[in-house]
Amino acid sequence: MQQIKITQSQFEELIFACENTGHEIIYYFDKQTGEVEMLGEYIENDPELEERIEDEFGERYIRVPMIESWQSFEDMVAFTETVGDMRMKHSLEHALSGGKGVFRRFKDSVSDDSRLLEEWYKFKDQKNRERVVKVLEEEELIKLIIE
Repeated sequence: MQQIKITQSQFEELIFACENTGHEIIYYFDKQTGEVEMLGEYIENDPELEERIEDEFGERYIRVPMIESWQSFEDMVAFTETVGDMRMKHSLEHALSGGKGVFRRFKDSVSDDSRLLEEWYKFKDQKNRERVVKVLEEEELIKLIIE
């Protein structure tokens, strides 16, 4: 397993990239520098960077894993199970029970309580951190050393 040292700031950038990568914007992790690079369909890309990523994909660059919507939904369900206030818990369960608009309903419900909203963001952030570390270790055989 390859060990890569990165700073806390680089780790934060990697988490941001995982939360925001998609079909129009793709983030790449540079295994040599620990930096995150971005390429996108509707932004002006550096042609040298595009070529470098294409030439060294796999060896130096890997695609930053994307956090899928089903994973985010599972996080919302897991968070709801931790809520002690039964009224708020029922409100969140109700928000999660419908189909379309579930993410908006959940956010609206959790936003009713600023303390709960802060807890949600901490919970989600921790889950995403764990997810990124796990995916890199299991799929890319990379162990991050965060300094």
